[in-house]
Amino acid sequence: WEQNEDIYAWIYIPGTNIDYPILQHPTDNSYYLEYNLDGSKGYPGCIYTENVNSKDFADYNTLIYGHNMKNGTMFGKLDKYRDPSYMKEHNTIVIYTAEHIYTYKVFAAITYDNRHLMYSFDFNQESGLQAFLDSIRKVNNLNTYIDETIEVTSSDKIITLSTCNGNKKQRFLVEAVLIDEQ
Repeated sequence: WEQNEDIYAWIYIPGTNIDYPILQHPTDNSYYLEYNLDGSKGYPGCIYTENVNSKDFADYNTLIYGHNMKNGTMFGKLDKYRDPSYMKEHNTIVIYTAEHIYTYKVFAAITYDNRHLMYSFDFNQESGLQAFLDSIRKVNNLNTYIDETIEVTSSDKIITLSTCNGNKKQRFLVEAVLIDEQ
């Protein structure tokens, strides 16, 4: 917080290089797409959320963005979740805030279209989360894996990690459900 007051959480995925602060600009939702932690413009940008999400992870879906960097930093290795064995070995995501530690379990990795999820589904209601869950189950491509052994319902809280995949009409998403809050 001393370096940048827009930092409000930290994301850590054990066994991976994902270990970064999460930022949210108060007015410019795309700011951290092009600006770094120190305020300089350019890549790699930051891991961030938009202000449509609350900072307490109480939303039905918190959408977290990060660049797919070729050197593997930021969300550059999320595509490894296409492999079911990798997903099972790295299925825990931890989010730290000043007040809580949230633990999530990864249940899906999908190549999805590029629509803005937060404006396409009403995540203020359980029915919006259910509509999104139904939509990811309908995705049918080679770059999709859903762990059907993990139950996710419309009353759960989830996070979506979102990055580009080289196709401007698509996004690669990793989905995780909240399993513990301390």
